[in-house]
Amino acid sequence: MDLGAVLSIIGLVVGVVAIVLLALVLRSLGRHRRELAELRAATTGAIPVVDGGEAGAGGEPTAQEDPPARLKKVAVVLNPSKFADADAFRARLREVVERVEEAEIAFYETTVEDPGQGQAREAISEGADLVMAAGGDGTVRMVASVLAGTDVRMGIIPSGTGNLLARNVDVPLEDPAAAMTAALTGQDRHVDVGWLQTGGSIAEASAASPQIFLVIAGFGADAEMIGHTDDGMKKRIGWIAYVLGGVRTVMGRSVDVVLDLPDGTRHTHRARTVLLGNVGRLPGGFVLMPGATVDNGRLEIVVAGWRGAAGFSQVVTEVVNPRLVPSRRTRIANRLSTMERYHSPAVQVVTAAPQPVQLDGDTDDEATHFIARVDPGVLRLRVPVSSRSRGR
Repeated sequence: MDLGAVLSIIGLVVGVVAIVLLALVLRSLGRHRRELAELRAATTGAIPVVDGGEAGAGGEPTAQEDPPARLKKVAVVLNPSKFADADAFRARLREVVERVEEAEIAFYETTVEDPGQGQAREAISEGADLVMAAGGDGTVRMVASVLAGTDVRMGIIPSGTGNLLARNVDVPLEDPAAAMTAALTGQDRHVDVGWLQTGGSIAEASAASPQIFLVIAGFGADAEMIGHTDDGMKKRIGWIAYVLGGVRTVMGRSVDVVLDLPDGTRHTHRARTVLLGNVGRLPGGFVLMPGATVDNGRLEIVVAGWRGAAGFSQVVTEVVNPRLVPSRRTRIANRLSTMERYHSPAVQVVTAAPQPVQLDGDTDDEATHFIARVDPGVLRLRVPVSSRSRGR
C-alpha cells in the first residue's frame, strides 16, 4: 500500500471520528438550549407563540390556526418491537389521554406481515379522530400512507433510531408521555408527503405503485449506507451506527445521472447519491437540506459525487459547515467532489446502472428509473405549538 493510500485511510478515520464527536457535542448543546428555554418560560410565565409570522397592530404575534377541537377517540398504532415493556407503555398513555383529553383510547399492534397500514385503516373505520404512530420511521411511513388525503389527524410517538419526521417538527423524542401530550394539546399542521415510483424503465416506473416518504428518499450511496448498517448496532448506539455503516460506501464509484424537471430542463451529473428531501434536519443537529421544509410544496434534490476519502470529506464539510466549503470552481478543478441542489415539486431521474433505493431509512429493490413528486399539505399532522415557528 503506497503512502497516498495510507494517508487517505487515515484521513477517512479521522474524519469519521470528528463527525461523531461533533454530532454528540451538537446534540448535547441542543438539549441544554431546550432545557434553558423551558426553564425561562416557566419562571417568567411566558406563553409559547403559535407561529413566528407577522405581528398584529399591537405588536403581538398573530395566531395562524384555530384552537384544536376536542378529541373523542385516540388510536395508537403500536410497533411492540420498539418498546421493552408494551404493557407499561399502554398504561402510561391511557393515563395521559384520560387526564388531558378524557377521550377513549385504543391500541392496534403492528405485525411483520402488516407493519401499520391495516391497523391505521381499522382505527379509522372504528371512528378514531387522532391516530398515533408509535414506533420508528417505518411505522410512521405506513400510518401516514393511509392517513394522507383524509381529515383524520396523525401524531407521532417516536421510538426508532432516526425518528426523522419527529425531529423536524419538534416532537419530544425520549418521553412517550410527553409526545402524547404534545399531540393532544398541539396544533394541526397540514404537511407535504413525497411519493416515489421506481423501475427498470420509465414505463415500469410509471406503472409501479407509489411509495410514500416523509423525510428523505434516495438512491446510491445513502441506500448502501443504510443497507450496511447493523440492526444490533443501531439498538446499542443509535443513529451513530449509520455513520459507521457509511464507511464502506466512501470508496464506491459515481455513475452517470440524468435529471428531468417539470420546467423542461435536463441536468446531467456524475454522482454517488441522489437525495429527495421533504425535510432536511438530521440527527445531531445537522441540516442536510436547508431549503426542505415540511409544508413548502416542493422537494429539495441533492446530487452529490466524490472521489475517495478526500472528496467525501469535502461533501461532509459542506453539510457540517457550508462556510468552509471550497468554491465550485476549485472543486471542479480538483475533480474531487460535486454537490448540486434543485428545488422542484417533481423530478424524473435515470441512472446508468441500477442503484439501491431507500425511503426514510427503509431499503427497497435496485432500480435505474425514478419518478418522484410531492403532494402538498395532504397529511394533517399534530405538532407541538412551538414547532411552527422553527419548522418554516
